[in-house]
Parts: sequence; C-alpha cells; structure tokens
Amino acid sequence: MSIKYSRRGSVIVIALWALGIAAIVTSSIQIFAQRQALQGIEVRDRIQARWAARAGVESTIAVMSDHTIRPVMGDSFAMVTDMEYVATGTAGIATWDIRHQVEGQDWAGPLDEHSKFNINSDDDSIFILVIDDLAFGVLEAIQDWKDEDDEPRTLGVERDYYTSLQTSYEPRNGRIRSIPELELIAGVMPDDVRGEDWDLDNRLDPNEDDAGDSLPWDEPDGYLMGGWASMLTTSSVDGGATESGEPRMNLKTIDLETIQFRLGVDPFQAEALQNYVQTDGAELSTLLTQTLRTLSGNAEGVTNLNEEQLRMVFNECMLYDQFEAPPGRININTISSELLYRLFPERNRLVEELLYLRAQNAGGISNPVDFLAIPGIEPSMVQFLTSLFDTKSNVYTISSVGKAEGSGIEQEIIAIVDRSTIPVTILEYREQ
Repeated sequence: MSIKYSRRGSVIVIALWALGIAAIVTSSIQIFAQRQALQGIEVRDRIQARWAARAGVESTIAVMSDHTIRPVMGDSFAMVTDMEYVATGTAGIATWDIRHQVEGQDWAGPLDEHSKFNINSDDDSIFILVIDDLAFGVLEAIQDWKDEDDEPRTLGVERDYYTSLQTSYEPRNGRIRSIPELELIAGVMPDDVRGEDWDLDNRLDPNEDDAGDSLPWDEPDGYLMGGWASMLTTSSVDGGATESGEPRMNLKTIDLETIQFRLGVDPFQAEALQNYVQTDGAELSTLLTQTLRTLSGNAEGVTNLNEEQLRMVFNECMLYDQFEAPPGRININTISSELLYRLFPERNRLVEELLYLRAQNAGGISNPVDFLAIPGIEPSMVQFLTSLFDTKSNVYTISSVGKAEGSGIEQEIIAIVDRSTIPVTILEYREQ
C-alpha cells in the first residue's frame, strides 16, 4: 500500500509541476502578447500623430499658396490671420497644433522668418545692433566664414584654422545656409545661438522650462530665451509675393507695355522708369523722395507718379530676377518691438511712430509709401527704412505638433517654406 500511495504522490507532484510550468508559459505568452499589442498601438498612434502634424504643414502651405495667387490687397495681416485659422485641426484620431513663441507669448501659426535680420545681408552695422553682446573677434570670424577669400581679418580666422582642428572641416566661404551653422564658426558657442530653445523649434518645450533638470540650462519662468536664433535668419528672401498675384517683374528687363499695364502708367512714365533703373546705383526707394520728372531730367512728356502709381511700383516691381534675389528685408509688420528698439537705440520716438503706424491700420503697413505719413520724417530716413524693411513676407517656419488621442503620443514636424515662387517650396524639413 505504501508503494501505491507513493506513486500517487509522485504523479500529483509531477502534475502540479506541469500545471505550474504551463501557467508560467501562459503568463509569459500573455505578457509578450500584451507588450506586442501595446507596441502596435504605440506605432499606430505615432503614425497617426505624424500624419496629423503633416496635415497641419500642408494646410498652412495651402493657405500661403492661395494668398500668393489671390492676395487680399492692402492687408498685410490677411494671410497671417488665415494661417491662424488652420493652426489647429484634426486628422483621424489625432490633432495638430502649430504655434511659436515671441517675447514670452504664444502665437498660433508659423513663425515669420522675415521678422528677423538675415545674417547674409551685407550691412554688418545692422548685425552689430541686433547682436549687441558679441564676444571679442566673433564678428570678424563670421565675416571670414562668409567671404570667398582665405585672408583672415585682424581678429578673424580662415581655412588654416578650421583644417587644423582635431575634427577638421572647411569654412563655408559663401552665404551661411542655416542658423545652426554659426556654431561651426570660431568663438561662437551653442548657447549663444540656441539660448533656451535647444531644438530650435520656436516653442517652449518642457525640458526648456525645468530649471536645468535636463539640458539646456534655463529659467523656469515660462519665457523662451531664444538666443541669436530668435533674431537672425538665413532663409528670408526678397521679392516674391505681389498685390496682384502676378509674379514680381524685373523693372530693368520687362517690356514697356507690361509696365504700363501692371502699374497703370502712361508710355512716357513707363520709359522714364525703365531709363532710371538702368542708371548706376538706382534704387526704388529714391522714388519716395524724388519725383519721376526730376529723375528723368525733366524729359518732355514725363509727369510725376501719383500715390496709387507709386504704390504699384513697390507692390509689383524689383530690380533683379527672382532667382538672383538678395537676402530678405525685415518685415516691419512682424518684427518684435524688442528687435525694433535694438535697431534704433537712440531714436525711440521713431520706433514708437512705426509701432503706432502699423497698429492703427487694420491691414498694418501695406506699402513703403506709408512711411511718408510719419510726422517730421527726413527723406534720408524714408529711404533707409525702405532699404531695411519690407511689408510682406515670403518665408515661414512651421512647427506642427501632432498628438494622438488616448495615448497622448506626439510627433513634431518642423518645415521652413518659401512662397516667393509658386509652387511653395519646402527649404528645410525635419521630424522629432
């Protein structure tokens, strides 16, 4: 009998062991299956978030394209307003959100690259005003990085310095192509360029407002200190969008009949305009301070441009072909008040007049002719303002964050787009 009970006990033990092993295997399979399911859900939601972010980018590009072809005349903010309407939206089970921060305030829609100074511009005196805390020798190093020769300035460095580094590289010797490229230049530190905006998306992310618990070091004040990148750009381009929706015309090469039709001028005025722009040093801004008849040498039959004709000149014309367009001017309607005060450190009254001028008009400052309305302004200042500022923008940075419902998974797309030509061109695209 003892042998019989012993055998029964062994069978029970084996059965229990088998049940235990089966339970472990079953639990492992369940855990594995659950993890796979969660990973599948995560992948699905990330894809949904990505395409929602892309939908936000495409919606914004569509608005830009429509306003370039069918602009609202006399309203510099019409396109900005419509881009705000599509700054949020839904695609499937995900949503998108497009915004940027300026001077501590969140704004719906993309960031205007023309609200900043283009570092590829030739006027270094303006650059010094924008970045007023340059380290010793940095300006010269930037100039040497951009110029085509290998002769260093007194405090600058050239090719021999960069090729002697442990990780060597060549200087650009041309236009800087992106703001992060500044970090390659001798004397420029990443903190100078990025400030608290470590990923250069113009948004205040959690790691950029956590008192330095994670990079970068920051102040937890809800204010994004953007460094040089918040004031400088490399992507803005002059020319581009017009009031008529037609491609901007090169006044030097376009035929006289088109000039008459587009500007509403007579044959004598059209010929006088084209003769003037062929002279050395000719600038459209001169038309604001000197009459057409004077510029024509009092030629027979030439009458002065009226205000409407003068506005059309600035709305529709340029003195170069678009593929040769210089770096973009700053948009007087979107430049921050902080940067505007930096540009005119000793002319606060002028800054206040400019801010008032753009605020009192529902459509902002729509044409350089509006500068003439500033009380007591000197002709030389009118020309300077026209050479420094534009009233329209071509290039925008879109930071679109897609978010999946339920899981809250986010995907960000950052795209720099240019509407100076149609179709709208994506200059830079990255996902993070």
